[in-house]
Amino acid sequence: MTAENTITMKLDDIKPYVRYAKILKMGADYSTRDMRAYDNRLLYFFSGNAKLEIDGTEYFPERGQCFIWTPDSVYSLTAQGDDGFTVLVVNFDYTFGARKISLCLPPATKDNFDEAQRPEKIEFSDVPEFNAPLFIKDMHNNEYDFHCLEKEFVSPQRNYAAMLSAIMQKILLICARQSGARLNVGSSSLVVSVIDYIHENYASDLSNATIGLHFNYHPNYINRCMLANTGQSLHQYVVNARVLKALELLQTTDLSVTEISRAVGFKSIKHFSQSFKRCYNYSPTHFR
Repeated sequence: MTAENTITMKLDDIKPYVRYAKILKMGADYSTRDMRAYDNRLLYFFSGNAKLEIDGTEYFPERGQCFIWTPDSVYSLTAQGDDGFTVLVVNFDYTFGARKISLCLPPATKDNFDEAQRPEKIEFSDVPEFNAPLFIKDMHNNEYDFHCLEKEFVSPQRNYAAMLSAIMQKILLICARQSGARLNVGSSSLVVSVIDYIHENYASDLSNATIGLHFNYHPNYINRCMLANTGQSLHQYVVNARVLKALELLQTTDLSVTEISRAVGFKSIKHFSQSFKRCYNYSPTHFR
């Protein structure tokens, strides 16, 4: 097995292949130093005390904290104190490309790591946080998903690989959101308010300038915040919110397409039709 050239991909395109997922109780004497894994690793800490070092950065994990890193990183993990620690360990690829390789890929010391044995090498174009070690401070609310992941791995049922992939994909998407919220903490509350305002006032004038005036921020700043937190520009978000409401009205009322277009804030029936077709691949008339 050999690692192919670096694959550039977007987070929306991942289809994780889970090689191993198990909650382990590590004893007080547990210690592993200067290792490199051949696949990607996720650790979620439940209890106890440990010291985790990734690429020279030291962590002392607490319950609810989650760590993800790639085969490029060198890591060490050592129990601290007399009780050891309990942790979920997940070995995974971001794709199914190397599914035929043995599930268990034991790590190697950094000096003995063989790059040719690496199943895949992924670089994300839209979530650079996943290209380096990622630390998520609080994943308490997702413990159910972590338990489901282990249960599916330990007691596999029909289509278990696809189920493991789906659960892992959800976890990774939540981690991506968490990392984005952390990096954009200064703007996230503003974005929540802007989104609420858009959905409450979709029929009104929602130009960038009008929204900027309402929130007393320059529209370019709000636009940058929207891009950073939602992946959509301010104008795109407004248009998509209007089209979503139009879809609801098409399904639940007898209003004409022209009436719906006006009701959701479009000034041009042509613009409405183009926007609707871009989102749903049908014109509003054809959809009805």
